[in-house]
Amino acid sequence: MKKILTSILTISMVLAGTTAFAQASIGLGYLNSTDIMKDNIKDVNLNGFYVGASYNFALGTSGFGVAPGVNYQLVTKSDASSFLGVNTKNDRTEMFLTVPVMFNYGIQLGDGLVGRIFAGPTMSIGLYDKSKLKAGYGAFKVDEKVNNYDDDNYKRFDVMLGGGVALDCYDMVRFKVGYDYGLVNRYDSSNVTLHRGQFYFGVSYLF
Repeated sequence: MKKILTSILTISMVLAGTTAFAQASIGLGYLNSTDIMKDNIKDVNLNGFYVGASYNFALGTSGFGVAPGVNYQLVTKSDASSFLGVNTKNDRTEMFLTVPVMFNYGIQLGDGLVGRIFAGPTMSIGLYDKSKLKAGYGAFKVDEKVNNYDDDNYKRFDVMLGGGVALDCYDMVRFKVGYDYGLVNRYDSSNVTLHRGQFYFGVSYLF
């Protein structure tokens, strides 16, 4: 994992020293984050959004490029149920800061249209992860808040690998869809294996 992080930082530092053939973008979109668990434990799905920026550096004139960036992500869920007079509500909210470094290849599809495929690593840092449980049965009430990072076994840091496709329109707007999968077991336990996957699609403005 340290080697992966070192490689990401090295690439970012090298690219920061040049501005030739570079294009900046800012964007936002929909995000679905899933805690994928083994041993037949139910996966946890959260939905939300991301906002971010990237800087695509063309590698010569071959159509290849590399785009480091930074994104803020917020996802949440709310589950409510009632059984035998017991009402429960379980809410959870997570926030992440991610640093993707995506290698890409562009193909001219037509006048003003460029299709792209991209893939690469993303460093993810958990900023916030809290759950709120409410339960009630008659006069009996439970209202509990939990900071999930208080557990020393629950990891904030992750390195994800993924990719996707994009469409650039008239060098102004980019539509993209992609998926990333976390390589780090977020809950370091002999009994639980938990990895995070994220699916996203969005739109960016190209400068």
